[in-house]
Amino acid sequence: MRQKRVLFSPKLALWLSGLWLVSLLVACGDNTTTPAISQVGNNSGLTESEVVIGSWGPQSGPAAAYSVVDRTIDAYFKKVNADGGINGRKIKFIFQDDAYQASQTQAVVKKMVEQDKVFAFVAGLGTSNNLAVMDYLVQNGVPHVAPATGSTTISKPLKKNVFALQTNYFTEATLLTRYALETLKVKKIAVFYQDDGFGRESLDSITAAAKAEGRPIAEGSAVSYQTTDKDFSSQALKLQATGADAVIFWSVPGPTGAILQELDRIGYKPTLLLTMAANDASLFKLSANTIDGAWISSWLPDVTDPDSKDPKVLAFREFMAKWAPNETASGFAATGYAQAQLMAEALKRAGKDLTREKLIQALEAMQHWNEGLAYNVSYSPENHQGQNSVQFMQADAKRGKFIKKTDFIEYQP
Repeated sequence: MRQKRVLFSPKLALWLSGLWLVSLLVACGDNTTTPAISQVGNNSGLTESEVVIGSWGPQSGPAAAYSVVDRTIDAYFKKVNADGGINGRKIKFIFQDDAYQASQTQAVVKKMVEQDKVFAFVAGLGTSNNLAVMDYLVQNGVPHVAPATGSTTISKPLKKNVFALQTNYFTEATLLTRYALETLKVKKIAVFYQDDGFGRESLDSITAAAKAEGRPIAEGSAVSYQTTDKDFSSQALKLQATGADAVIFWSVPGPTGAILQELDRIGYKPTLLLTMAANDASLFKLSANTIDGAWISSWLPDVTDPDSKDPKVLAFREFMAKWAPNETASGFAATGYAQAQLMAEALKRAGKDLTREKLIQALEAMQHWNEGLAYNVSYSPENHQGQNSVQFMQADAKRGKFIKKTDFIEYQP
């Protein structure tokens, strides 16, 4: 295999230009150029005693399973504040519900920047949602740390104030496809994907990886769905008709559970491989008959393994028990925890004389950071993609959990 396994081991004109850009809230597509930062020196949301951090995500709607991400970040920052804050400042955390709708993301982000005066964002969720506000944040120089998406557009082309954390979908999709073909020895792959930037980007990566392995995705073997879909019976029949012995699911938890129920109903039992974006305990309730044995990738340690002795996992569980006792210590909670850890570390490294520029510099100087839950996080002025590895887990329906099966596997071209 190509994979390498590693252990966890100044200036009125400029100001006016920036002001004009603030008035534009555009939904960006697949940009090939990076807008210049016009207001990186504007340190809104910052006082001697407080820094305002913002986020957005679906607290309602079809992707509400992700709502725990922001609630866990909120709990983490409350812990930070209880411990005295960072460099003398407490964190004021504001997060808004966009119901996983990009048009709503535009509105809530504009409000948080222009009314709430956020200093920086952390973990804004969703591929299309991030693309809808990317230009706006870049043009206004508002840092965004650890966007909750694996889209390669977060880090490529490089944007001075945006720092990806989780392994991007290209890397994940490539490693997942290789694992299916090289290790699991499947012969034919079909794909179930969300018909937006999140799903289409990953479909392209799966297609390229399968072709490179000499097992191209057959015509008609990629079946899409819309985020508003409720009935997945037609997609299930289309997948069955492909004759594939494996299906890769690039879908969020709700639709994933629904399509698995349909596969069970029609008796189609291929090898199942899921993106990390589908990792939610609800799958074991929605599709217990189908999920058993399914494979899933993860960019974080398996926090649901009851036998784990990993000190980072144990620390996460202890944190959740004390600071978020009403939440499940799930993979999505772990995502928020890891994202909050990175933001806190960046604020700490930026020092007491905090500015947006110093926050950016602190992140760009970070190399092989392993003090948080994430693995081997590294940035530089030329690279804003923090992690480039995944591990694989397998569903155990009786235990209602995904069980770790590999160490972290780093992407190798």
